[in-house]
Amino acid sequence: MDVSEHYIQLRLNFPHVHDEQEVLTTVGELADLLCCTMRNMNLIMNKFKENGWVRWNPQRGRGKKSMLVFCVPLLEVARERFDHLLDGNRMEDAYELAATLPITMREHLMQQMQHQFGLRSNGGDRGRVDTLRIPRNIPFKTLDPTQTAMWGEVFIVAEVFDRLVRYNAEHQVCEPSLAVAWESHSEGSEWTFYLHKGIPFHHGRILDSEDVKFTFDRIISDNSNPCRPLFGSIERIETLDELTVRFVLNKPNFMFPDLMSSMSASILPRDVEMNPLHPIGTGPYRLTRHDSKLLVLEVFPSYFRGRAYIDRVEIWQLPHSGRVESVIKHNIFPDAEPRAVQHEMQGGMYMTFNMQKEGPQHEVNFRRAVQQLLNAQELSQALGSTNTQAAYSLIRGRVQQPLKVGSDQGEPGKQQSEQPDGSVTPVPDLSVETSLARASALLRHSSYQGQSLSLWVEEGEKMETDMVWFAERCKQIGLHINIMPGDPVHAVYQDGFGDCDLIYTGEIFNDNVVLSLVTMYTFQNTLFLIAMNDYWRHELEQECGRVVMIQEAAERLNRLIRLEDRLIQEALLLPTYSFKEEHAHHDSLRDYRLAGYGLPDLRRLWVKRSPGAAEEDTSYPVYIPLW
Repeated sequence: MDVSEHYIQLRLNFPHVHDEQEVLTTVGELADLLCCTMRNMNLIMNKFKENGWVRWNPQRGRGKKSMLVFCVPLLEVARERFDHLLDGNRMEDAYELAATLPITMREHLMQQMQHQFGLRSNGGDRGRVDTLRIPRNIPFKTLDPTQTAMWGEVFIVAEVFDRLVRYNAEHQVCEPSLAVAWESHSEGSEWTFYLHKGIPFHHGRILDSEDVKFTFDRIISDNSNPCRPLFGSIERIETLDELTVRFVLNKPNFMFPDLMSSMSASILPRDVEMNPLHPIGTGPYRLTRHDSKLLVLEVFPSYFRGRAYIDRVEIWQLPHSGRVESVIKHNIFPDAEPRAVQHEMQGGMYMTFNMQKEGPQHEVNFRRAVQQLLNAQELSQALGSTNTQAAYSLIRGRVQQPLKVGSDQGEPGKQQSEQPDGSVTPVPDLSVETSLARASALLRHSSYQGQSLSLWVEEGEKMETDMVWFAERCKQIGLHINIMPGDPVHAVYQDGFGDCDLIYTGEIFNDNVVLSLVTMYTFQNTLFLIAMNDYWRHELEQECGRVVMIQEAAERLNRLIRLEDRLIQEALLLPTYSFKEEHAHHDSLRDYRLAGYGLPDLRRLWVKRSPGAAEEDTSYPVYIPLW
């Protein structure tokens, strides 16, 4: 251990002692604090004195106390040691050092780590190695493709695994991947896939049709698997030979190739038990390390579509802090303006209700009161930014008018809404009132009794600010809301939304919008479905089951639009805005393209070094949001 680390360790044991304050202690007591011998403690104290870090006046004799004075602030010594470790490319040691410090000092040091992220090109005995380092402040809970529901997890799954089919967003068609071709009979209830030859898994064995059968048998045989409804039409899987696999369905499914492109359809090896944090696939990168500090992806040289250019991807688990993220994002380009890549995300922000819990949210009048309070246009006018746009749908580019609360059908001046139990709830005609007045009238027609309700909001400065605005609007009409920021990872994989009544979150789609909508409504680990009760889960699964039976792609989308309209009409889905995500990178990073979920396609990224660039380490800043 370096002498500065001894000083840091010792200084942390005197948290209430100020610099230049005298402390009475003994060599034996100090040796116990550093877990060393008294002889070594004397040597360490002499080094402290040589560096001017302490004043130390030892007193001889049993029981006599010596005078110790700390002369140099802890942060100063820690920063010097931290910078030394970073200069030596010892990022993990620097991280461990920062983790020992109080939170305010830790965040101060983490600002120095900004220059370590991005792409580093290092020369060595084995030639040039390009390493992409990405910061992240939310741990990966699972990398099992059938379970994962979080944005950053999907990024890893996409690089570790392949699927039978891949979706070409530019041409909006499914293309070969692990399967070189596929076909079906005219009824769409039998699909046969023909595999590429010689595709290796990361552990060396060659993929065959039995691996495909194992992958989907694992899903459909487990009623608790959250993605089982996606593949519920599979009746059985037949391996015709080592490269041919047939899916026999219990009903027509003309979306089956699209489903095969889903992340949940990633192909697993049948001879290795799934480790959800250390999975094995056939993808361009293999996972070689995953712990509380670091996840490492190493390039897989035998990848069947050709070797990726980037040799190593490191995802560093930073302390959970929005301030650290802000520093990394905005200060990573100290010398020049970055090349920015903006991506308008499919999906968007929305509010829904915890239908698993009893409460006023089971009444449509109450939900519509909230719908009026969370007026997308007014929210955008009050808090909008250049990266957000008011939206009335989760489907990008769709023009939809705000909900009309009144109707000229049924009872004059009333709109009728059928409830799950078959009853009909009248809604007053409020078409000429302001949104607050409409909300107030609807709230009076509900069973809300003035109780305080809890609102779960996904952690993040923008979304929490949205809900402060919303809660103030609620207060104006007598609706009492407590805002409870929460971790979406915890919400998905642990206790859902607990005792919360309202939920404000977002849904990120990939480029295949129809598949994304079907996934949102059937994959049981989406935040939207976690909030729904059994009635609505069944309704959504049944409707999506009818959608996949439609042969024309355009009509499938129209059917899903009508389903979304129904959810909005019932005030179960309250869209607020769509947003753009911005990636920033050094000009030397070429072919930087955003793929599904607004994440970079690492299979295409490469580095153009300047002519005559020094062979020693070179850094290329890049900001990739995995937060």
